[in-house]
Amino acid sequence: MKLYKELADWWPLMSPHTEYEEEASLYLDIIRRHHPEVKKAVEFGSGGGSNAFYLKQHFAMTLSDLSEDMLAVSRKLNPELPHLQGDMRTIDAGTGFDLVFIHDAIMYFTETADLLAVMENAKKHLHEDGILFIMADQFTETFQPTTNHGGTDSGDRGMRYLEWTFDSNPHDHATETEYLYILKDSGGITREHDSTRSGLFSMPEWRTLLKQAGFQAEFERVAYSSEPGTYFAIVAKQAE
Repeated sequence: MKLYKELADWWPLMSPHTEYEEEASLYLDIIRRHHPEVKKAVEFGSGGGSNAFYLKQHFAMTLSDLSEDMLAVSRKLNPELPHLQGDMRTIDAGTGFDLVFIHDAIMYFTETADLLAVMENAKKHLHEDGILFIMADQFTETFQPTTNHGGTDSGDRGMRYLEWTFDSNPHDHATETEYLYILKDSGGITREHDSTRSGLFSMPEWRTLLKQAGFQAEFERVAYSSEPGTYFAIVAKQAE
């Protein structure tokens, strides 16, 4: 996506870190119920670092992302945290972590082999009592087409976007999202189009893949105050 590359500098105007405070709190509550003693965590696909901005107050974090441009955004927000560039399927951030945290970046995989590779790599990073937390945006059981819009201003810069997510082929494991961006700065107004595909898998499929990777999975309901729809986090403990 352009938004994670040449347009990454606009990310804080599309999705300000202040909008993540509630969700980070909800995730922390779930994490603590399953592992009250998390001290060391690594995030795969950390993007602009917005969740880490809040979670780092509770445990040490290492951040990783495929996009060097998004890591640059995160470094401005979280300058004290280590940042690593790499693919979550193969990155080596070390071992002995209490938590591997994955937000919606995992949704860009539309093949089960890729999901399994991420899960197996997460397991390599974890202490034997560590947990894997995945916040998947959608499951086959919960998916609904959506339209969203938003954006903010900062100084002489402003951004507005329109986002439309739909499923044009019910026989594959993917949904499509189309974006329109309007960008304003001292040089004038520009317009950009972006698009992406996201994985769509059932809860039993997620559970089966996690079992293959050596995990036992639970699904925890996440109730956002301002987000309509049904959402579940996946918390996976290592199988005995």
